[in-house]
Amino acid sequence: MVNNSNALLHINFKYVLIILLLLFSVPETYAKTENDSTKKVKIAAIPIINYNASQGALIGALGQAFYKLNAQDTISPSSSTGLFGIYTTNSTFFTALFQNLYWNEDKWRAKVAAGFGQMNFQYWQQLPINDGAFVDFSTDATFALARIERKVFKQLYFGVEGTLSKAETGFDLPDFVPDSIRYDSRNMNNIGILLNYDLRDHQMNPYSGFNVSFKNLIYKTWLNSGNDFNKIELVYNHYYPIKNERNIIVSRFKTSIASGDVPFQGQSVVGQDDIRGYTAGKYRNNQIYALQAEYRWRFYKKWGMVGFAGLASAVESASDLFSTSLLPGAGVGLRYMMIPSERINVGFDVAAGKDDWGLYFRIGESFGR
Repeated sequence: MVNNSNALLHINFKYVLIILLLLFSVPETYAKTENDSTKKVKIAAIPIINYNASQGALIGALGQAFYKLNAQDTISPSSSTGLFGIYTTNSTFFTALFQNLYWNEDKWRAKVAAGFGQMNFQYWQQLPINDGAFVDFSTDATFALARIERKVFKQLYFGVEGTLSKAETGFDLPDFVPDSIRYDSRNMNNIGILLNYDLRDHQMNPYSGFNVSFKNLIYKTWLNSGNDFNKIELVYNHYYPIKNERNIIVSRFKTSIASGDVPFQGQSVVGQDDIRGYTAGKYRNNQIYALQAEYRWRFYKKWGMVGFAGLASAVESASDLFSTSLLPGAGVGLRYMMIPSERINVGFDVAAGKDDWGLYFRIGESFGR
């Protein structure tokens, strides 16, 4: 056990060193090009290197191009086109292309995305003895998403969204388990409405203001979805400047509530931005609640750091909230402002959760997508 722990510590330290070298070298290359005010397209790119006990070492890249659809439109945020791809040592891979559009003085917003890949992961199965155990699974997935929003009153946006998705999942279970349980193939098509009240001063990296978003997605057999269920998402972000934009406190609340005939693929998992520090996939259920705060400090020119902490809960229904233990998460991160005119930061976060941890690369700040 001691030898395994030392080996894992050595692997983690090696990856952290690589990450630091990349962060200190890559941003400087792009910083030299951003001073050209005549450039119509500005590019941010960052390598992705990660490690976790569930999927092993991860390598990939994330790149985005930022531009104005109309150079005379000074109100609309910059539109962007991005490409993302990753591969891990347990043969997980995923790639996606995404497009964000803002036009007509920010009266219209749209997003389209498409991707495919294979995720080899695990989930926690409760058992009558030994509390439970992790079960490995592999999912081949493809998806295409489209969303459009229109400003209808002051800063209130109304929109519609739809997704076409197919998932084929195989579970690593003993041979005596029926194939109907070991293998699953289903469509996860949905359509829904969204409301977004947005008083942030910026889309990617706000210094002040707040936004509240509500989304109600329906998965129905008449949409060729494999199950009939609903999913509601409610998000509230608030940005508090302390003296100036170099010191910001952010608070966030998010809940995702699925009801009806919810399949395995329709559940939510604690992790990523809600809450960082969980990568093992142990905590998943029909409903997720997460509350957190983050301090952002730009301490020297383009360099900054963040510190964050929060609590989450994964439950089958709201009535279980007060009988389920809370899941804490906390961490720190390093930032470099690659494109000051667009407030585009690149960086990474390191976070610890309950018997878990995570390392996260990003373009843009948390809660900004």
